[in-house]
Amino acid sequence: MPTKNNFIKYALCIIGLTITFSPLYAQLPLIASLLARLKHSPADTSRISIYKAIVTSYRNENPDSAMYYAQQGFALSNQLKYPLGIGIMRGQIGAIDISLGKIDAAKSNLTASLSIFEQIKYRPGLVAANNSLGICLAKMGAYKEAAQHFIASLQINQANNDKHGLVQSYLKLGVLNEQINNLDKALEYYKKALKLNEQLPPSNTESTILNNVGIIYGKKNQMQPALNYFLDALKKVNNNEPELTAMLLGNAGNAYQQLGNTQKAFDYQYQSLTIARKLNLPEAEATTLVNLASLKTRTKPDSSLILLKQALAITQAIHQHHVRLDVYQGMVDVYKQQGDFKRAEYTLEVSNSLKDSLFTLKTANDIAGLLANNELANSKIKVQQLNLINQKNKYQTLIVLAVAISAIIVLLIVMLFYNKTKNLNKQLLLQQKELTTLNNFKDKLFSIISHDLRSPVATIVNLLEVLEYEGDISEVRSYIPRLKEHSISTLDVMDKLLIWGQSQLKGMTYNKTQFNTKYIITQTLHLLKETAENKNIQLSDKTPGEIFIFADPSHIEFVVRNLVANAVKYTHTGGVVEIEADIGHPDGFTTLVIKDNGVGIAKSLQDKIFEPGNESMQGTDSEKGNSIGLMLCKEFVERNEGKIWVESELGKGTNFFVSFKQ
Repeated sequence: MPTKNNFIKYALCIIGLTITFSPLYAQLPLIASLLARLKHSPADTSRISIYKAIVTSYRNENPDSAMYYAQQGFALSNQLKYPLGIGIMRGQIGAIDISLGKIDAAKSNLTASLSIFEQIKYRPGLVAANNSLGICLAKMGAYKEAAQHFIASLQINQANNDKHGLVQSYLKLGVLNEQINNLDKALEYYKKALKLNEQLPPSNTESTILNNVGIIYGKKNQMQPALNYFLDALKKVNNNEPELTAMLLGNAGNAYQQLGNTQKAFDYQYQSLTIARKLNLPEAEATTLVNLASLKTRTKPDSSLILLKQALAITQAIHQHHVRLDVYQGMVDVYKQQGDFKRAEYTLEVSNSLKDSLFTLKTANDIAGLLANNELANSKIKVQQLNLINQKNKYQTLIVLAVAISAIIVLLIVMLFYNKTKNLNKQLLLQQKELTTLNNFKDKLFSIISHDLRSPVATIVNLLEVLEYEGDISEVRSYIPRLKEHSISTLDVMDKLLIWGQSQLKGMTYNKTQFNTKYIITQTLHLLKETAENKNIQLSDKTPGEIFIFADPSHIEFVVRNLVANAVKYTHTGGVVEIEADIGHPDGFTTLVIKDNGVGIAKSLQDKIFEPGNESMQGTDSEKGNSIGLMLCKEFVERNEGKIWVESELGKGTNFFVSFKQ
C-alpha cells in the first residue's frame, strides 16, 4: 500500500509555477506571431519582453527551444547593460532548469536574478524570484532557507495588497508545512488561500487548493474525504492544465488504493503516467511509478522492482530526495515480499541515512520560528495602525470637549477615565489569567519530564554504561531489547509532549464538524489488530454503522486510538476489548465506551488518572506506560465540548467513557 507521504510529492511539483499549460498546437499561432515580431523588432530593451513571451510559450512543451531564446535574451540584456532584462532572463533560465530537474543550476540562476531585483528594487521580480528560489530550495531539502524566501514574497504581497500573490504565498507556505508534517498549520494556510481565491476570477488555482486539502486528509489517513477533494478538483480543472490533471489523477489513484479499489487505482495511475511522460515531467513520472509499483508489490514483486528502479534513476538525476525516500520504502517492501531480508535491511539503512540528512527537529523549529516572526511583525503593524486610529479619535474628542459646556466636560472626563480604568482592569485580569495558565503549563511540563521522560532516558544511559565495559558479544546482544524498549517509550513520550506543547503554546486549530465516527473506530481496530493478536486478545466492535458526533475528527481519532491501545496494553492474554456506542444518551449526545476485562485501576488512582504525573503501570506483557496519553485525551475531549470519565475495579477490568454532542 502507498504511504500517506506519496500525496505531497506532486504538490511541491506544481505549487507556485505561474506557467499556463496548454497543448502545443494551441500555442503554435502565438509562437509564430511572436517569432515574427522578434524578427522585425529593434535590438533594444523592448525586445526583451518578446523574448520573455517566447520563452513562456515554449517552456512546457519544448524546454530546449525555451532555453535557446532565454539565453539569446540574456545575451542581449548583457550587451545593452540592461539590469531588468538580465534579472528577468536569469529568472526564466532558472525556471526552465527547475522543470528539467537541474536544481543546482536553477539555484545559481535564481539567486543571481534575485540579487539584481534587490539592487534595482523591482517588486514583481522580487516576488517571482523569491517564490522560484523557495521552490528550488525546498526540492533540495533546505526547508529553512525556502521558508525565508516564501515569507519575503508574502511580505511584499501583503504590502501591495496583491490578492493573487497572497494566494500563491499561502499555498507555498502550506506545502512547506506539509513537508515538515505540520498538518494543522498547512491546513490553516490552505483555508486562507481558498477564502481569498473566492475574490479572484475563476482559475485552476481552486483545483490546486482543493488537491492540497485532499493531501492533508490523506496524510491524516482520512481517505474518503481526501478522495472527495481530489475528484472535486478534477471536475473543476481546465483541460489546458495537463500537469495539474496528472497530479490529481495520481492522488485520486492513491486514495482509491487506500480504500481497497485496486482497479480504479490502476486506471487513474496509468492516466497520470501517460500525461507525465508526454509532457516530460520527471518528478511526476517518478512518483507515479512508485504508486504503480506499490500496486504490484504482492502479486508481481519482480515487476514492482523494475518500476521502482526506473523511479530511482529519475530521482537521482533530478535530485528529488523526498520521492527517492518513497522509492527506497517501496524497495524494502518488495525485498521483504521476496524474502531477501539482507537487501531489505541495507536499503532501509540507506533510506534512514537520507532521511536524517533531510529533516531534523531543529529544521522544523526554525521554520516555525520564521512563520511566527512574520505573524508577529504583522501583529505589530496592526497595533501601530490601531494606535494611529486611537490618537486621531483622541484629538477629535478633545476638540468636541473644548467647545462643550463645563458640566458636560466634567461628565465626559469622568466617563472617559472610568472606561479607561475598566479596560485596564480587564487587560490586567486577562494578563493575570494568561500568566497563571503559563505557570500551570510550566509545572505540568516539568512534572512530565521528571516523571515520564527522565526515567527511560536514565535507564538507557545506565544500559549504555554497562555495554561500554561488557566484553562478551552475547551479553551485549541481551541488552538490545531493553534499549529498544526504553527508546520506544522515550520517543512515545516526546511525540505526545510535542503535541501537547503545541496545543498549549502556539494554539491548536479545532475544526469541528459533524461526521460518522464509525470509520475512525474501524481504522483504529485495524491498526491495533496485530498488537492484539500478539497477546491473543479479541477486539470487538459492537457499535452501529452510523455514529454521528460534532467534533474535530483528528482529535477523536487520537482519543479512540489511545484508549483502545491502553485497553490492549492492560488486558491479559486471551482477554477481550470491546467498543460500544450509546447514541442519544444523555439527550443530544453520543457516548463511546471502551471496555476491557484486564487488570483494572485502583480507586485511589482513578481521581488523578487524567492529570500529568499520574502513576502509570506496566502492561500485562511488561509494556511501558506514560502519563501523557490520558492527559491529552482529556484535553482534546474537553476542547471539543465533550466529557471523559472512567469506571474500573481491580482485577475485573476498566470502562472508559467519552461523550460528545451529536
